[in-house]
Amino acid sequence: MLFLEGLFGPGIFRNTLISLPLRPETTAGRVQSAITRLQQRQEALRSALVGRAPYLQRIEAVDARLRTVVARPGESAGDLLAARKAACLGAEQVRETPGRAEYELIEDAAGRERFLLMTLDHLVSDGHAERVLAAELAALLEDAPGRPASEVSDLPIAYRELCEQRVEAATRAERETRYWSRALDRLEPVSGLIPRPHRSATGPAGELSLGQVQKLYRGPALHTLAGSVCRAQGATVFSVLAVLTAAAIWHRGGPRTLALFTPVSTRQRSGFDVAAGCFVHDRPVVCHIDPDRTLSDCFKAVMGQNLAALRFSALSVADLACAVPPLGAALLSDGIDYIQLHVGMPAEAATDPATATRSAAGLTPSIPAADTREPRDLGPFRPALDVSVTTLRFEFTPEVTAARAFCGGPPGGLAVAEDLVDDVLALLAGVPRHADGTIAALVESTLPR
Repeated sequence: MLFLEGLFGPGIFRNTLISLPLRPETTAGRVQSAITRLQQRQEALRSALVGRAPYLQRIEAVDARLRTVVARPGESAGDLLAARKAACLGAEQVRETPGRAEYELIEDAAGRERFLLMTLDHLVSDGHAERVLAAELAALLEDAPGRPASEVSDLPIAYRELCEQRVEAATRAERETRYWSRALDRLEPVSGLIPRPHRSATGPAGELSLGQVQKLYRGPALHTLAGSVCRAQGATVFSVLAVLTAAAIWHRGGPRTLALFTPVSTRQRSGFDVAAGCFVHDRPVVCHIDPDRTLSDCFKAVMGQNLAALRFSALSVADLACAVPPLGAALLSDGIDYIQLHVGMPAEAATDPATATRSAAGLTPSIPAADTREPRDLGPFRPALDVSVTTLRFEFTPEVTAARAFCGGPPGGLAVAEDLVDDVLALLAGVPRHADGTIAALVESTLPR
């Protein structure tokens, strides 16, 4: 994480926010007791960096301090909570100071409606840690009789030991280096996807910025479509979306062999499942676009690449970039466009027998207009090199599908990222009509020239 933050600049990683409604009988004293016990149990919440070295952290005794924020007359606690979330999401972290969590008691002027807001440094909170901490905090606040002692007992292994294990695993990663050297041998960096303004002697013209657009598609249509495509093709939803993303980039003049980066959990070993921490490494998933290759072959090839990314994930991004020159070039050269892909869908959707029986004719022939579109300005983008970062995120559920485009780069970059999201969904809708066809046929019949 620190390597990518150093490359893409401050603000690229947002803080993690956990909010819980409080019962009327939950006193401030009980809240203070709960956060104190949580912070004692989870060492990561009491950590700090020693300088800026990613492998040097220290753990100290840090008091969990609860700050009370009261709404103005006429302002609800819910409105105040939303405002505080917006303010805390991008709050700067001073990582040399111990303590990676802040706690706020949000309440209305009458004290009838209250919430607890926990702001976590992303350095110690990946997606799994967020779920672990939310569940533990809720249990500690409830403090119900008969609750299993394991919910508040000491962790089976300390945070510092988990960090040491991860570093030790990386030192034994010769096999991982050999694999990635082979897998990335033909890798072509993505460049020119995000338009750069004319550069002057004083630097790039135009303000570099971070922004995102989230679109929501309500109802089950896209969830059903994605599940049916996965069933018919015998592929995971990530591999399908990865191929379609690579095809959309190729259609825009991108390389035929490119890497999409995706976060991979390193929590496979015992003890990691209950610990706060950011145990995630970005890994490249290599996509090779052969225009004459069938969709099924493309999906299955990328599925194998993704499984390998899960298997070979011990090395940090910085170590891997140094060990594998093509990856280093794809990350650390001027003009590079870094593309990240996140995909989420309940696992049962791709194997649901009811989904499997639906015919292609009954699927979404085209992508409907989004029910909501929410753009957000996330502040300035200050990378160390002339690079851009684009993240496409898709979350499929029966109730709503969320598609999010994020971009850090020059003006116009976010529009390209949003267009990519639209292209990927359009290609997904076209797959049932070209189930046995080639990737070129799908692209040519779906995307405008």
